[in-house]
Amino acid sequence: MFRRILVGFDGSEGATLALGRAAELAEAGQGELHLVGVGRLPDYAETEGEIDEAREQAETFYAKKLADAAAAMQQRGITANTHLAFGKPSDQILRVADEVHADLIVLGVHPHHPMRRRLLGATADKVVDFADCSVIVVR
Repeated sequence: MFRRILVGFDGSEGATLALGRAAELAEAGQGELHLVGVGRLPDYAETEGEIDEAREQAETFYAKKLADAAAAMQQRGITANTHLAFGKPSDQILRVADEVHADLIVLGVHPHHPMRRRLLGATADKVVDFADCSVIVVR
């Protein structure tokens, strides 16, 4: 059974479904949950203030989403550790998974047109390709 389960969480419908599935697995195997939210910072900014502002907005957004998700897990009797990272979501999910020694990553997906997904790449695709542990993608 999976002992350390990491969930990529952004508050979206797909992420909420993934969190539900991860909670079921944690309950079944007395696993430990880790929720990670990843804020994107501007690739190109005119001033450092723009980056600071984007960071503050992301921190506010993800802190609330992660706290709400952790509270929902607490109501189910599951302790959820929260992690806030900044950068490319796939890279940060993989980094945090390594740090916490996750043996499972659970992700939701955002439905995109297949061409857009191929051009831009999907976080789930990259995590599946490069993760050192099992990955479940919840639709």
